[in-house]
Amino acid sequence: MKSSIIRQTFIDFFKSKKHSFVNASPIVPINDPTLLFINAGMNQFKPIFLEEIEPKSTRVVNSQPCIRVSGKHNDLEEVGIDTYHHTCFEMLGNWSFGDYYKKEAIIWAWELLTEYYKLPKEHLVATVYEEDEEAF
Repeated sequence: MKSSIIRQTFIDFFKSKKHSFVNASPIVPINDPTLLFINAGMNQFKPIFLEEIEPKSTRVVNSQPCIRVSGKHNDLEEVGIDTYHHTCFEMLGNWSFGDYYKKEAIIWAWELLTEYYKLPKEHLVATVYEEDEEAF
């Protein structure tokens, strides 16, 4: 499956679950001196998580280009050593700002993987931290 189809399927799926699509933020952050580059899909939502602003929507979906070249998530030294460390990649995210939590997120993730991406259920293994009653 082409990445453009994976991306659009993800976005359309969460839009069908009443999420608003939010465009990606620039790869070089605007008005955030704590970051040199956007390194996670949640960066543009930091003011919401820090309770500095109210969200425009309680359900959001996005596709965010990211670069990881320094700090805690520095993949630069690992590039070329294995097949999964990259410095530039795209994160797909579905976000709830106080609207839903694990129950819905888990159900929707399973639906997306098995019904939309058509991954065989028998090839998937789900694990849950035993003390997390809500996820269980």
